[in-house]
Formats: sequence, C-alpha cells, structure tokens
Amino acid sequence: MSQPEPPVIRRRGSRGPLPTSDVNLRDVAAHAGVSPATASRVFSGNASVSESTRLKVLASAQELGYVMNNLAQAMVGAGHRSLALVTSSLEPSWVSDLATGAQDTAAKNAHPFLLALTHGDAKREQQIFASLIEQRVAAVLMTDSAGAEGPSEEKLATYASALASVGAVLVMCGYQFFPTMPQILTVNCDQVGGVRQAVQHLTSKGHRRIAFLGWNRTTTAGQRFLGYSLGMRDAGMAIDPALVIECTDDAVEAHLKSALLLKSTSPPTAIVCFTDNTARGVYRAARDFAIIVPLQIAIVGFDDSPTATDLTPGLTTVSAPYVDLGARAASVALRLVDENQNPELPTELIIRGSTTSE
Repeated sequence: MSQPEPPVIRRRGSRGPLPTSDVNLRDVAAHAGVSPATASRVFSGNASVSESTRLKVLASAQELGYVMNNLAQAMVGAGHRSLALVTSSLEPSWVSDLATGAQDTAAKNAHPFLLALTHGDAKREQQIFASLIEQRVAAVLMTDSAGAEGPSEEKLATYASALASVGAVLVMCGYQFFPTMPQILTVNCDQVGGVRQAVQHLTSKGHRRIAFLGWNRTTTAGQRFLGYSLGMRDAGMAIDPALVIECTDDAVEAHLKSALLLKSTSPPTAIVCFTDNTARGVYRAARDFAIIVPLQIAIVGFDDSPTATDLTPGLTTVSAPYVDLGARAASVALRLVDENQNPELPTELIIRGSTTSE
C-alpha cells in the first residue's frame, strides 16, 4: 500500500496585520517624512535606524494615534512572540499539567500562550501549524500527532522545517531524542526507568507472571513497554506474549481486556498498566470476579493521577513531573536556558496498597 503524501505547510499570502486604528504604517511614515520601510524598522527595533529618526517616527505614531497590536508586533519581529501547545486533547490529566507548566513559564517571560487541539484530526493539525507559522509563533510544543501510530519522522521534519522558516522551533514533549532529526528538540521524563523500577518492585515481591496492559503503537506506550521488558530481563524472566495485551488509554477497553486476562487458564499475578486510567479498568475487572487486590492480583499504573489515591486500595504508580516538564519544555523552546536542549526528567515509583499489603 502506498504511503500517504507528507504534509505541505504553506504560508498564505498576506498584506500584513491590520493596525488597531484607521491610521496605518504608511500614514506614520509620510507624517515623519521617512519611507514605510524605515518606519517598519523602527517598530521592529532594528538597530540600523538612527536615534533621531526613531524618535521622529515614534512621535508621529503618537500624534496620529497609531498603535500596533501584539500580533502585528510579532509579524514584524518586535514584542514577544507566542508559545503554542498543540495536542489532541486535554485528556489525560497529565496534558493539562504540562500545559500549566508551559503557560506559567511563558507568562513569566511575557510571551502569549496559545493552546490548539487537533482532536486527532490530521488535516486540522496541518491547518493549525499553517496558522501558527503565519502568525510567526516563537515555538510549538507538541505532545502527540494525529494518527493511531503516532507521528512519522517525515511529518515532524516537515513541521520543523516550516517553523524554522520563521525562526521558530518544534519541541516534542514526552518523546526521546530523535538522532536522525537533531533540529527537533525533545523534553521527556524517564518513562523507561520508571516502569523498569515498577517491575523490579513486583519481582521483589515474588511475582513471576507479570502482564503488560496497554501495548499500542504510540511512542509513549513504546517507552513504557521497553521499561517493562528491561525489568523482566533484570529478573531473568522471559516475556510471555500471552501476557502482553494491546489496549488504548481507555478504562472501558481495559476493563474488558483485563477481564479476559484474569479469567484465562494461566492468569498473571501482577499487571503493569500503560496508565492509571488503564489500571482503573483492571480494578473493575478484579471487582467483577471478586479477585482481591493485592493478595490475588497486584496492579501498577503510570502518571500518579488524582484518582490514584481514590481507588481502594490506593494505586501503586509511577509519578512523572508533568508540570515541571511543561515548564522545562517552554524554557527550551523560548531559548531561556543554555543547558541540555533535550532534557529527561526523573520519575518516581509511588508504592501504595495495590502491590503490597504491608
């Protein structure tokens, strides 16, 4: 089957932003006795304009009541350009946490913050990028990309190249560094190490039949499955394919699939879940069959979401610093730090009653 054509990002032709009054840049230039190009350089902060000319243009602008809006300033390279977060939705909750961290950092540095939801629609995603590029956004943070199998390197390279044409960068949040595309920055948390530690915790409790619920083709699931695989290897145990269950981040689907797993002829004694939401489905299945957690089945999640402590018993889960992740991503995107441009933040295993009765 032929591969789909890569997205093409085009900037639509524009006569520039409208001024906030009937007076335009040409009026200001004529009043000051300079060319429109010179007036434009004044408003863009161009150092090649003499101080006397700058003062004359600004005085004319004030006299005529000419005020540039924020978008206009960004279009000519003055003022603070916007930082945008592009994501499919604000669920699960970690996306909202990441957005909070990014917005706080943007606000502290006087950058407007934009949030764009794709709802998993690839065409809408392309339109969003085209619009952001036309607005000369400072940078784009991205948590995922439309499509069941996640973003292709070809598509991300296209986005990054289009952004670079206006001096902007693409920062992928929750992704490992792309060796073949160093122009794309990444900010991640140690998902591999977090799940690996969770498996080590389970094996230390004597578990040998450990399932992984939530395998799918997304980059996030891939990192967490790798952590599961390494943890099993650390314990000298082979992975039973029957215990690796494909599932999306959906509690209803996880409920159905874990029910089949728990009632199989060789059920697991522990389940590592893709997310806390997936783990909620396992709790429901265990309750359906009167299976006691953690005596008969141990459960581990990922995210340390607010519902983790609402479950009974409390859910053992990997905690990731998503607010800090968003703040770091914004700092990298806005070039506020000179340190590692592809940082990976640590995660922490939070042990609760779903894996230990002690």
